[in-house]
Amino acid sequence: MDQSLKILKQKGFSLIEVLIAITLFAFFITAFLTSQGYNVSDSQLSEEQLNLQQMCESKINELYLDPPKFQNITETFKETKNFEQSDLAGFEWTLEIKKLTIPDFAQLFGQKGGTTEEAANAYEGNYLDEGNANTRNSNMEKIVFEELKKNIEKIVWQARVTVTDKETKLSYSLSTWLTNYNEPIQLNVSF
Repeated sequence: MDQSLKILKQKGFSLIEVLIAITLFAFFITAFLTSQGYNVSDSQLSEEQLNLQQMCESKINELYLDPPKFQNITETFKETKNFEQSDLAGFEWTLEIKKLTIPDFAQLFGQKGGTTEEAANAYEGNYLDEGNANTRNSNMEKIVFEELKKNIEKIVWQARVTVTDKETKLSYSLSTWLTNYNEPIQLNVSF
């Protein structure tokens, strides 16, 4: 009988071995459950961002199909509204429309008198005073550029749609260019 007790004692685990195994198992299961929790929350965040993006795309498409009337817009226009659909009651959208501004001729060519000293120093001379042969062409380029600038600034507008979840304050924005087809384009350039 003494020999059978010895055999039984040799086949089992000691209390310390069992405690070490339970501790290791607890660490691994805690790490696994924590990572799964982060995966679930990241998935929910990704799903919400995807929904916000789809709502923004929908509003942008509505702008393309039914562009706003530009006659009341001077420089910038901003309005915030709630979605009309009952399933989107927790969301709001903001539409911002701004005029396109193109830098003037001197700024584009880095002439002296441009907006920044760095831009002015980047080009040593004056584009319009580079010699007699280029002066006529430079003046003509400037006149054409100014007419083109006026026309583009009248017909092209920048629009930004931002959709915000009222509860989480998470938002998503998309920008696009809108064309004002009602504005006449001036094509005559006098030299």
